[in-house]
Amino acid sequence: AFDDTEIAMLVELAGDISLGIERIRQQEQLRQSEERYRTLVDNALVGVFRTNLKGDILYVNDALVRMFGFDAAEEMIAGGAAVKYKNPSDRAILIKELTEKGRVNSFELETLTKTGEVKNVVISVVLEGDTLSGMLLDITERKKAEEQLRTAEQNFRNSIDDSPLGIRIINAERDTIYANRAMLDIYGYDSLEELNATPFEKRYTPESYAELEVRDEKRRREESVPPNYEVSIVCKDGRIRQLEIFRKEVLWNGKRQFQMLHRDVTEHKQAEEKILQAAREWQTTFDSISDWVSIHDKDYKIIRVNKAFADFVKLKPEEIIGRRCYELIHGEKEAGNYCSHQEALDTGKSAYKEFYNPHLGIYMEVVCSPIFNEKGEITTTIHIGRDITERKRMETQMMVTDRLASIGELASGVAHELNNPLTGIIGFSELLLDKKVPADIREDLMVINREAKRTAQVVRNLLTFARKHPEEKQAVNINSTISIVLGLRAYEQKVNNIQVITRFAADLPELTADSFQLQQVFLNIIINAEYFMIEAHHGGTLTITTERIDNFVRVSIADDGPGIAQENLEHIFDPFFTTKEVGKGTGLGLSICHGTVTAHGGRIYAESELGKGATFIVELPISNDKTGVTE
Repeated sequence: AFDDTEIAMLVELAGDISLGIERIRQQEQLRQSEERYRTLVDNALVGVFRTNLKGDILYVNDALVRMFGFDAAEEMIAGGAAVKYKNPSDRAILIKELTEKGRVNSFELETLTKTGEVKNVVISVVLEGDTLSGMLLDITERKKAEEQLRTAEQNFRNSIDDSPLGIRIINAERDTIYANRAMLDIYGYDSLEELNATPFEKRYTPESYAELEVRDEKRRREESVPPNYEVSIVCKDGRIRQLEIFRKEVLWNGKRQFQMLHRDVTEHKQAEEKILQAAREWQTTFDSISDWVSIHDKDYKIIRVNKAFADFVKLKPEEIIGRRCYELIHGEKEAGNYCSHQEALDTGKSAYKEFYNPHLGIYMEVVCSPIFNEKGEITTTIHIGRDITERKRMETQMMVTDRLASIGELASGVAHELNNPLTGIIGFSELLLDKKVPADIREDLMVINREAKRTAQVVRNLLTFARKHPEEKQAVNINSTISIVLGLRAYEQKVNNIQVITRFAADLPELTADSFQLQQVFLNIIINAEYFMIEAHHGGTLTITTERIDNFVRVSIADDGPGIAQENLEHIFDPFFTTKEVGKGTGLGLSICHGTVTAHGGRIYAESELGKGATFIVELPISNDKTGVTE
């Protein structure tokens, strides 16, 4: 048992324990409350901050960090101010009110983000000692929306009366309850009352009125109807005008009505028709140009072509538009040095290029001119191109002909110089042969006489070949023509260890041809064959065969040289294509042969395998002996 004093002490002790427990419970509640508060503040959508009067940042939440464009709170704290004012005087006003009242609510001001962007905010701040605690609400978008709304309302009020567009407000029954001056002028009426006095259906042409009825019926069925459409109206004086109308639902004097915007497009439609007619005429002219005409943007994309261009690439215009010219015409992934497009863009002047296109196998010339806009800036280029393969072939032939003419004049001079001593050698050797001389000397004199005569024949052949001749077709014996060429090459073949085998058909009919041009063809083929045999194995065998095949005479010239790769066979007659080393061939000889044979109505081609030699075949049509006409 306890006495009264002990009982009192126990009660007091129990009370202290109860108070301690209560304080502990309250502290835990306070801690939990603070933790919930901090979580709430950290995740709030509004910016929260705490600074001192000097402006040092004590705390900022994530929303404020994001609001001002920073990556982290530490970065913002390092900047030294939670709020950067666009107008520094705003801070002075804010601090003044705080010191006077201790609190400022909903103070609007303009702040600057990290990047200098202006933001409109509402700030509420409490001053406790020298500590400022506050919240910021970003109202930038709201301010913009309010300004836009004010502007829109003002513009609407100003525009509806003074607008050059015809504006009227109608109700669901199509009654006009308001019309501006421009609207009345379009219809030719003096007042809204006069406009309404004219029945609705009388204001439109029958076709337009029927279309309006269909539109209204769709609306009644709640079907989708485009808000803009065109109509033909009947004015007060009977004139027909074309209008473009835009319908929009609005609130007018607190009621749901419809605003109708009217734009008179009569002159526009007439001008549009004239433009369309001009465009059709321009397109007809554009397509009638035989050259390839195309328009390209600055990125090489084709945006327009004429018919000749489309026919040239064998595509429809819509299949061409949008493709890059170097991919379509040149088969390449990027533009090359041949391109005049980039030069025109760089210089602002027309650029001319002439080049061989291996992708198409033709020579081309292209003139590219820049097109400028009203600011003087280049927007597109126009390309005009054509195939100049035939012209290049003719130029090449003329060049070779001139060169051969020069060589011929030189050979002619040399031959004349050789003829005089040869005549003396032949004459004196024959005089000596008429005399009595020892047998061994006679034999030597006969060799001298024979070789001199053979040399004289070679000189005559050279003169014949080198002499200038007008183009003239006459009866030609192919075997004789080839023999003349072989006579010219006999010495070269002998010293280079080349054996010639001829298999001439004895009963070949004569051809109507230019013998001198055919000599050039056979000479070019034989010289080519000699070159490759000498390069491959310092000699070889050349086999020449003539025969009649149906209505053609076929000449086959076969060598046992290195042969021709399959990928080169289809190009050997292209101008300037050669497999010879640099400086040992121009690539023109076989091209000239091809042109000459084709001009005679024949054809020339080659057959070959690598390592098995090559055979060039020339087929020429046989002429009728009486008429000279090919069979």
